[in-house]
Order: sequence, then structure tokens, then C-alpha cells
Amino acid sequence: MKYTLEQRKELARELRKQGKNCSQCVALAFDDVIDADPTLLERLASGFGSGFGGQGEVCGAISGATMVCGLVYDSLDRPALYSKVRQPMDDFRKANGSYICRELKQPGRRPCIDLITDGVEMLHRQLEADGF
Repeated sequence: MKYTLEQRKELARELRKQGKNCSQCVALAFDDVIDADPTLLERLASGFGSGFGGQGEVCGAISGATMVCGLVYDSLDRPALYSKVRQPMDDFRKANGSYICRELKQPGRRPCIDLITDGVEMLHRQLEADGF
């Protein structure tokens, strides 16, 4: 991998400052490990912010991580791919109590930028463990 974990988190923070949504921040922080045009990835991730188009469903940070998993693990069979997708989801839920956006945005919860960096960290560690 081209980026260290801290560099990847900083990239995600910078993307957020530029106005990118949670899904875009996570997905674009992994531009070094995916074989996709970053502009296309940014456009694809644009509708997944605030829980699928602002509906409060699955957190955009997890949606972005799922997109990266699909691109990185695309050669795996479906059960293995789904297992790789579930790993950061499960880690994220354990750390934050949920991966549902409307639950994560309740008063007293952590800000989105912290959820973004959680998503980046969990996916980075998984990819690193898998040899990327």
C-alpha cells in the first residue's frame, strides 16, 4: 500500500474538508489499492452519503468501505467476498454500536469525521492483513 494508516486518515479528513460525503471520503482514501478511475469512484459514491441518499440507512463510511472491498476482492467467489465486506462492517458496529446512519447521528454520538476515520482504519487494517 502506498499510504500509511495515518496518511490515509489524513487524506480522508482533507476530502471531508473539501465537502465530500462520508462514502466518498472512505472510498477515495483507498485510491492506491483499487483499479478504478478516482473521478468515477467519487461519482459512484456521491449518492451514498448520509445513509443512502440522506435516508439515514447504512452509514456512508461503511458504504465507501464496501465499494473498496468490491473492487479489491472482486476475484473471490461470492461467499468469500461477502465475508470480506462483513468484516469492516462488524468491526465498525462493535466500535460504534451500529452502522445505521440515523442511529449514529443521535445526540451525544461521535461526529461523522470520527466515523469516517474509523471506517478507514478498519478497512486499512483488513487490507494490510490480507497483504495489500
